Amino acid sequence: MRSVPTVGVFDSGVGGLSVLKACTETLPAAKFYYYGDNERAPYGGRPKEEIAQFTAEALSVFAALGVDAAVIACNTATAACIEEMRARFGFPVVGVEPPVALAAKRFDRAAVLATPFTAQSDRLKALIARFPQTRFEVIALPHLAEAVERALRWGAPLSLAEHLPPGGDFPCAVLGCTHYWLIRRAIARFWGVEVFDGAQGVANRLREEIEKIGIGVHVWPHLGVNECFTTKCNKNTKNRAIFLGNCSRINKNLFISNVCFNNF
Repeated sequence: MRSVPTVGVFDSGVGGLSVLKACTETLPAAKFYYYGDNERAPYGGRPKEEIAQFTAEALSVFAALGVDAAVIACNTATAACIEEMRARFGFPVVGVEPPVALAAKRFDRAAVLATPFTAQSDRLKALIARFPQTRFEVIALPHLAEAVERALRWGAPLSLAEHLPPGGDFPCAVLGCTHYWLIRRAIARFWGVEVFDGAQGVANRLREEIEKIGIGVHVWPHLGVNECFTTKCNKNTKNRAIFLGNCSRINKNLFISNVCFNNF
């Protein structure tokens, strides 16, 4: 057994980088691989079988690399197939879900923003049912994840007014897609509400899984992000360094300083 934990983080595109940031901060000694399926992003409008196929392909890459654990940093993929992936692969697989529990602790009303697949999933319905004291309004956003992907990769303009309905009768919003984390401040301003995301909860769960398999998490020098994979690399892609090059340095600079999202 190796002494340094190795983890794969997968998302349909750039959204999972929000989870990667939380994981690298929580497990600074771990070695991370990031796989972003940007060629086929987003997953929110795809059928379940297709989502499961793409997710299995990504986790197979991690399996070949010999990771100790993997994170599905995609709400849609988690809702579609996480149990199937856990049964299929021999390492712990941590998923991400809308952090409705955080909202339920403080509010009696909340909006949940999600992709169409996640919004209609039995997994989300069961999660919400655990907190009957809070009224959750689930809002499916068919194109917002794709718009965030285009904005980050290509510099395309992003107008929240084109994707979000007018603010409703709720004091907070729960983010049900990791892409939305990248514009969380803009969402908070647009609706004038508090925003909850699940990135830190995923990182905490990952730490628990690493500790269960007997690998320490805090006594080695920082290794950072070892490699990033993407299903489509284009030389003209804006900020393509998110997936290519010296990813440890670049991801630290991007997602601590948040320099890519100043316009949001």
